[in-house]
Amino acid sequence: MGERQGEGRMRVLAFNSSPRKEKGVTDIVLRRFLKGAEDAGAGVELVYLADKRIEDCRGCFTCWFKTPGKGCINDDMEELLGKMRGADALVYATPLYTCSMNGIMKRFLDRMLPTAEPYQEYEEGVCRHPRRSERKPRMVLVSVAGFPGIRNFDPLVLTFERLAEVGGLELEAKLLFPASPALMRDPCPAERQLEAVGRAGRELVEGRISPYTLEEVHRPYVEAASYVEEMNQLFRTICGDKG
Repeated sequence: MGERQGEGRMRVLAFNSSPRKEKGVTDIVLRRFLKGAEDAGAGVELVYLADKRIEDCRGCFTCWFKTPGKGCINDDMEELLGKMRGADALVYATPLYTCSMNGIMKRFLDRMLPTAEPYQEYEEGVCRHPRRSERKPRMVLVSVAGFPGIRNFDPLVLTFERLAEVGGLELEAKLLFPASPALMRDPCPAERQLEAVGRAGRELVEGRISPYTLEEVHRPYVEAASYVEEMNQLFRTICGDKG
């Protein structure tokens, strides 16, 4: 999906951090969401972070004290921050790596320091940095995991909830797909859930994503014990284990 712009249209900007890009399961879910948003009239743009050169944050605070709002590293991050400044909704899509986001997404988030002021605000137990922009984009998290069970996403969800909180934003929806290799079956056992993902994209543009839609997204589509045995049999075949 390329960039679509128009006067008065909601702009939805999505970042997919999977190194597999369009060939990964993360993209299957994300594209359903973006298609729903596009069908509802939004302008959408999808960025594959693996295609971008994003270096590690150096912790030098140049973007706070020497060149406020602008980092000192000459890579693709300034371009990405520019795109974010014009977005009405930000979609963060990452596969689950070691109980959380993958390294590409973490490096990207670490480089968002220029979007915040160095000052601190403390209110009702929450400490945050003021945002440099008055724009408050809506946030959506998309993630997939090889393990069955939603609880595998708990650390990732907590991180993004906190990210939204300290940014003075709202994490409007979490679209989480465990047992993600099952999404590549034909027929796909999660077609009903993926249809709900598309509906969530439409509802984002039209107003609010409904609790009913999110409940449909997270309706189980595999039986955990059977899925684990199926995957283990596949791994035994790949590893040449005849035991």
